[in-house]
Amino acid sequence: MTRLSPLPAALFGGAARWRLLLPRWQREISTPLSTARRIGVISLGAGAGATTLTRHLVRIVAAARGDRVLAVDAAEDGALAAHWRLHPDRARTAPPRTSAEATAHLARVLEGARGLAPAAAATDPVGAWLDEAAPISRFFDVVVTDFGRRHPATDLAPCAALGDTVLLVADADRASAEAAVSLAPGLSALPESPRVVVALVDRGGTGTAGRIVAARKETSVSVIPHDGDLTRDAAPRRFATRVALLGLGADLMAGDRS
Repeated sequence: MTRLSPLPAALFGGAARWRLLLPRWQREISTPLSTARRIGVISLGAGAGATTLTRHLVRIVAAARGDRVLAVDAAEDGALAAHWRLHPDRARTAPPRTSAEATAHLARVLEGARGLAPAAAATDPVGAWLDEAAPISRFFDVVVTDFGRRHPATDLAPCAALGDTVLLVADADRASAEAAVSLAPGLSALPESPRVVVALVDRGGTGTAGRIVAARKETSVSVIPHDGDLTRDAAPRRFATRVALLGLGADLMAGDRS
């Protein structure tokens, strides 16, 4: 079995209270999995932050798992692919038989993770994911897919059904937060039974409403503080932001172990 590296201690800052959470977070993020964990990141509004959170989740999980993490851009705008210069795996002519074949033509992104931008993702995200990501997913511990903005009345459910865990990303204002939380039960009731987590991104620095919604227990909700460092690939400098992102990563990886 491959030895998993511990998460870098520098990510956690120096607060003694939060250091107590290190063993739990490290266990949830790095515990070996029997099958690939598929995490779908879906935005419920323009510019809500799905691509940004996808990048940070890949960074956090790959810090423990390295090249056992696959990042997939299945969003219409292709923002993740543009940021990391990802391309479709056009060189592949047959399903891979080994891990080496699965990763041979994939770009390296953060912390050794691999990246893929399916060719038809802009027009057919579900079909593109099934054609290009599904055949290689079994060679990775974790597959994180940015599906971008999806509408509840059209393509939200089909994209959500591709994941074991779905992260709904919305603004931290009251209306957006309530809308995101209200969608969780319906998505969990899909035949595929994905686990649903909500992330409320405080883009405007007024996250009081988001914290009120997050205090409810029916759905797992995380509030990501307003922080200009979120646009970078590196760990944010603000301690509160690092804590929020790491807690979210652990929550998404916990699955049925939580």
